[in-house]
Amino acid sequence: MATLPPRKNPTPTKISKQHLTPLQTLLQLGFPKHRAEKALAATGHRGVQLASDWLLAHVRDPTLDSDTQRQYVLYACPTGPLAEQLEVFWSESKDLRWNSAHNFIPHITLVPFFDAPDEFTEELTNAFENVVHQDGLHEHIELETYVSHNFMGLFVKDVNAEWLKNIAVRYVNKLAALGITAEPRVKSLHLTLAYQFPNMLFHPLRLMVEKLGPNISANWELRLYSRDSRLQNLHVHKVTHAHVPREHDELELRVGDYIYIPEGACNASTDGWVEGISWLTGISGHLPLNHTKRTAESDSWTLHATVPIIAIDNKCESTEDEDVPKVRRPPPVLSSSDSVDAPDGISITEEPMAASEAPQTPSREIFICRHGERVDFTFGSWIPYCFESNGSYVRRDLNMPKEVPSRNIQDFQNDGPLTTVGEMQASLVGEAMKSSNIKIDVAFTSPSLRCVQTLAHILKGLESNIPIKIEPGLIEWLAWYPNGIPVWMTSEELIKAGFNIDIDYDPIVKAKDLPLKENAAQYYERSYDLTKKIIESTVGNILIVAHAASLAACTRQLTGGRIPPAAEVTRLVQRVPYLACLTARQDIDGWQLHPPPFPPITHTSNSRFDWKVLM
Repeated sequence: MATLPPRKNPTPTKISKQHLTPLQTLLQLGFPKHRAEKALAATGHRGVQLASDWLLAHVRDPTLDSDTQRQYVLYACPTGPLAEQLEVFWSESKDLRWNSAHNFIPHITLVPFFDAPDEFTEELTNAFENVVHQDGLHEHIELETYVSHNFMGLFVKDVNAEWLKNIAVRYVNKLAALGITAEPRVKSLHLTLAYQFPNMLFHPLRLMVEKLGPNISANWELRLYSRDSRLQNLHVHKVTHAHVPREHDELELRVGDYIYIPEGACNASTDGWVEGISWLTGISGHLPLNHTKRTAESDSWTLHATVPIIAIDNKCESTEDEDVPKVRRPPPVLSSSDSVDAPDGISITEEPMAASEAPQTPSREIFICRHGERVDFTFGSWIPYCFESNGSYVRRDLNMPKEVPSRNIQDFQNDGPLTTVGEMQASLVGEAMKSSNIKIDVAFTSPSLRCVQTLAHILKGLESNIPIKIEPGLIEWLAWYPNGIPVWMTSEELIKAGFNIDIDYDPIVKAKDLPLKENAAQYYERSYDLTKKIIESTVGNILIVAHAASLAACTRQLTGGRIPPAAEVTRLVQRVPYLACLTARQDIDGWQLHPPPFPPITHTSNSRFDWKVLM
């Protein structure tokens, strides 16, 4: 039988209307592709009717034709009795005063905000569903309460945190395959209860937190949200009363709409009017503030998909259906005049990521410590008190050092030594490191005398004879030295004073290359860049002794955090006592903060260090 020859010009196939995708339907209705994709992304792909309504409402939105991407975030959210308790807690704590936790629903962040093009919305949802189906949680998520003067929350216990982190890492890997950059949350997972609240609210908030039962029965859902990128750093208000514009620059208000208002605009208003952006229309204009009420930012987000977390008792046998979490997408909204199929069926194809696919990174640790108690902060103006006219040093108090290195006396003014207690603090930390079987392969210190002395005593307590590397780049924020960089002792002078200095070490940042002035961001960048170079140029575990600000400055960006504002830098310093220690550990997910494997040192004037304040 003769075979049919191939046709060069086949008749174009018509797509049946009932098989059109929502995007194809919107294109047939005459909407431009980029607008149709933006509308579908903004409405969570819930159907043609909702997307077309959104387009008609946003016809005057100045960003309608821009290529601005939406921001997505992956949360784990409680449901059931715990969620009900948290709802009551949110309501009662708002009555005290609004704090930063009220900006969002109760949640645990698994993947922080990331940007993605509108045309990738469905791929993001499908990737989320497939990743979650690769695992089942075999234990209930257990929480433990944490309370401090600037943060209150519920931390996930490690056994459950690893499962959640694995979901986040896998999802980020799926996003990377789509060309989308995101970072999984690899620090301690937690649900924030209160944050950035005034000191006067600490006690009432603490009493309210203590009433919560963190281990009360709770179910959890993984949720993929998105938001308009314009919402970043803006407060959200819900319209409570309608307003018809009377002037050309006023914004029409419809009850139930959300308004984006710049932070601080409400307090800065002198006449009760502010400028905001409508969530419903995307249009900006002036509005009467008393026609709105502040609400959570997350109230105006788009929910794309929800996956319930099913905790399975290891001792019980479960059916195959019970092992697979059921995925819930928001129901599609379809036009009554259009016969459009609902979204394709949900794929549950498992694509487990083999362990061999993950990069194998040798585990390393960095131990960063603040120096010990310093003479000048303890005794004030000590130099005239302790030095005779002939230049000889006299110990006027038992907490003053027995002796001080020989140098120009005035150089002690900005580079003072440790007290006797400071030396003892350092020795105790070294002994604790030895008891914890900590191995240090290389040790760096700021050139400040108090840091050199602290490192020397730590190494003595550790019974280690590794040489000390003096690194000028570890000096603290130079804004605290208005009279210029201190005059430090040279390596030769320190060796003469009895310190085991590595004379062959070539500093990464030379003292002459330090800037005369720098802002907080420049200080953090300097510290981060230096830390990376120290890691790259060494092997094994690293011990760094520097200043109070160094614990955060050397680790914040290394572990995926952002540079804080100058005011926060100062606040953090106040929370870091003498000989506070922090551990940064490297694993397949990068560097993460951990508490040191030994307890902090506390005495009357030295508060107990809580490493979580640096997160």
